[in-house]
Amino acid sequence: MNKTNTKFLVTTALFIAISIIIKTFGISITGGGIVIMKINFSAVFYILPGILFGPLYGAIAGGSCDLLGFLINPTGSYIPIFTLTNILAGFLPAVLWKKVKLTSTSKLKKLYISFFVSLLILGIIFNFILKINILNSLFKPSNTFSNTNVNIIYASLIGILVFIINSIIEKTLKKTYGYLLKDFFKIFISVGFSGIIVSTLNTIFMLIFTPALLKNGFAILWFPRIVQTIIMTMINSYILSFLIYLYSFVDKKSLSRA
Repeated sequence: MNKTNTKFLVTTALFIAISIIIKTFGISITGGGIVIMKINFSAVFYILPGILFGPLYGAIAGGSCDLLGFLINPTGSYIPIFTLTNILAGFLPAVLWKKVKLTSTSKLKKLYISFFVSLLILGIIFNFILKINILNSLFKPSNTFSNTNVNIIYASLIGILVFIINSIIEKTLKKTYGYLLKDFFKIFISVGFSGIIVSTLNTIFMLIFTPALLKNGFAILWFPRIVQTIIMTMINSYILSFLIYLYSFVDKKSLSRA
């Protein structure tokens, strides 16, 4: 093992330790004997190794944080599949980051706002169709479909709201802290897209392994988790932007002294 790999592994181990410590101070919401939602900032420190050192280190950090975190501070029942999705949660942002960092920020912003506006328009159209009595009697849409459609509208509005809030923050801090925010939106897209995939998979597995939750339906479980993912992604992306800048600064200093 060369010196660089040793350095990456040691740094990753440090990030894993920090992530586990932060996880113990988070809020866990349980249902049916398992954790259905976690609110903490531990994800920052298992995503960070993947972005800094590559997808393999992100996967190692994600899996280790979930397994060691459960052994140290168990909450609910242990289900191995969630360790696999946490491996994906560390791996996928790093893979996306490799692609996204080569794309211009302005193009990413246009794609982001186009996606959520299109989703909102689609949701409004479907909602309007459901309100028409003739079509309503013909198609007889289920409550699940109606709820899912409403959730799509709300999720779209939250996605647009997060974009507006970020734009205001960027404009306010650009002059003073622009150097910290230059890659923020790229990190936001990488972490957010992977977060939605992982959160959706986790919701599906929760319904499979916890039959007691089936009566609530997919949409009822999925929507609050996606809202949490979008909001936490924005906060985590700011933290990641700062930590990536800080790591690069410290790393350059140490190399100049060597």
